[in-house]
Amino acid sequence: MPKGNCEFKATGGQYFITVIFHLGLFSVVTLGIYLPWALVRLFKLKASHTTIQGQKTTFSGTGGPFFVLLLVNGLLTFVTLGFYGPWAFCRIFRWKTHHTFVDGTPSQFKGTGGALFVLYLFHLILLPMVTFGFYYLVGMYRFHAWKEENTLYGGKATSFGAGLGEYIKICLLTWILNSVTFSLFAPWSLCMFYRWEIGGLAVGDKDLMDHFPPVHTSWRAVVISFLMGLLLFAAGGFFIFKEIKFHIQAFSQGALKETGVLKSKIVRNRAETRLSPKGPELVEKAEKSRPVPTADKTKTAREPVAPEKIQPKKPQPDNREFDKDLKKLDLSIKENPNNGDAFYNRACLYISKGDLNRALKDYSEAIRINAESVDAYCNRGNAYYALGKYDLASQDYMKALNIDPRDGDVYFNRGLAYLALEKKDEALSDFKKAFQLGQKQAEEYLK
Repeated sequence: MPKGNCEFKATGGQYFITVIFHLGLFSVVTLGIYLPWALVRLFKLKASHTTIQGQKTTFSGTGGPFFVLLLVNGLLTFVTLGFYGPWAFCRIFRWKTHHTFVDGTPSQFKGTGGALFVLYLFHLILLPMVTFGFYYLVGMYRFHAWKEENTLYGGKATSFGAGLGEYIKICLLTWILNSVTFSLFAPWSLCMFYRWEIGGLAVGDKDLMDHFPPVHTSWRAVVISFLMGLLLFAAGGFFIFKEIKFHIQAFSQGALKETGVLKSKIVRNRAETRLSPKGPELVEKAEKSRPVPTADKTKTAREPVAPEKIQPKKPQPDNREFDKDLKKLDLSIKENPNNGDAFYNRACLYISKGDLNRALKDYSEAIRINAESVDAYCNRGNAYYALGKYDLASQDYMKALNIDPRDGDVYFNRGLAYLALEKKDEALSDFKKAFQLGQKQAEEYLK
């Protein structure tokens, strides 16, 4: 196997100012106008750290002509909707190579726009499309190899043998490190790439030394890229299908509840999971246990009150009692807006009348005031469940379990929510846990 005879020696620290300030900050501040001068500075710095066949390399280009070159070719590429791009790249490569000297001898570029157009079409557009983007890194590798194989450093034959695997590793590693360092790793990324690129060059007379064979695309790379892309596409399609199915199911169940078809099922499940006193009785209990208001408005009724875990079985028939209890709770909230028990009990009262939306608002206020209320989380979860919002219900049950992981009722409730979401494994796990904690009704779902 032939070996390269070129070398790049530099560290990221030597490139920090050029990359971060000149290529980054100064180019952004000048809206890109300074970019050609920044790139020329980078080309000169790269040449000063590069040796070809052990000989010194220099770069003689300047920013002004490069600015004109980039401007003209950029406009031509824009007006041709990108079709002129390969020819624009070749003109830029030709200018850069012409100003690259190896031991005082200028280099040459022999590539053509037509050849690059074919490579660009197949390796950077078509194959990435049919492989769902996974072939793109292979295509970029082919692009770099084509550029180097068509460059005659110091006027001498050049071949390219840097490995594809190393290139992919550098791309992935630098992408990760630049993401976590907010691109501050970019100078070191550039040096890693230059070391790989220049280290893979073999330059010299073909009669006097061995050269690398021309770079070709392996059919294995295409097949592997296609299979990886197909796997990702299948996973994405499965996820989208599940989401669509879930929303259709939720919409259908919501429509059925509007007509009353599912009403008995929801009430039955709620009654099975929560046995409690009726709303007005709970209000009366809370009123009796509430201390007499004092001048200290920051004190709430949370300490002496331990509300029941409620979900009323059916609306209360006596509207007079409901209105009376509601007025009491409204007055308590007006006197002390931080009275979490009053919000909680008023939510229970709304539940007794089937007013789920108002109940949800009051449960949320109770949770805002006391974020450790297992009952408020659980009952709000039950309300979400009754509205067919199973995902939100499962989230509230989870929060309740984070506070009290020994509540079998909550595990059972979450199991029902998971079952509605077709998360059968998670539902089975919750039913098992609920049964272990004494929730006997969970046994029916374990059969």
